[in-house]
Amino acid sequence: MGSPRLKVGLDTSFLVPLFSVEHEFHEPTSMEWDRLRRANALFVVPCHALLECFAVLTRMPAPYRIAQEEMERLLIESFAKDAEIPLVLPQTVWSSIRSLVSTRLVGGKVYDAVIAQSALDAGAAVLLTWNTKDLLPVAPSGLEVATPSDYAARSSRAH
Repeated sequence: MGSPRLKVGLDTSFLVPLFSVEHEFHEPTSMEWDRLRRANALFVVPCHALLECFAVLTRMPAPYRIAQEEMERLLIESFAKDAEIPLVLPQTVWSSIRSLVSTRLVGGKVYDAVIAQSALDAGAAVLLTWNTKDLLPVAPSGLEVATPSDYAARSSRAH
């Protein structure tokens, strides 16, 4: 029996540039996606991040917009067979709200908190995002939050 697969959480800000070839972070995101796939990582894509990615990329202006049918195909091909897509559990909702109240964070941070907590609950060791500024304050203890570039650099030094 081999070693357990590394579980890597993916935030919306990782997913959007992964699929949007016009996005400024497309190349480094794609490079880290390919590296992690070669390393047999198991991707954890919180339900909210998956839905938010679909919503963002199907409503963006050209040249970033992706047709709904194409976006559906890309998401299915990428995540339907070999990714965990944790749902938002009631305890995640309540712990996220409790955390935001105790830290006095407001607004859209609730979605970041739910994505981070869902990734941790599913066993992700790290959550990849280009939005570390917003995710670090709401990330639960035990979940590393990193940009794809920083994580790739750290991982290459470790091996």
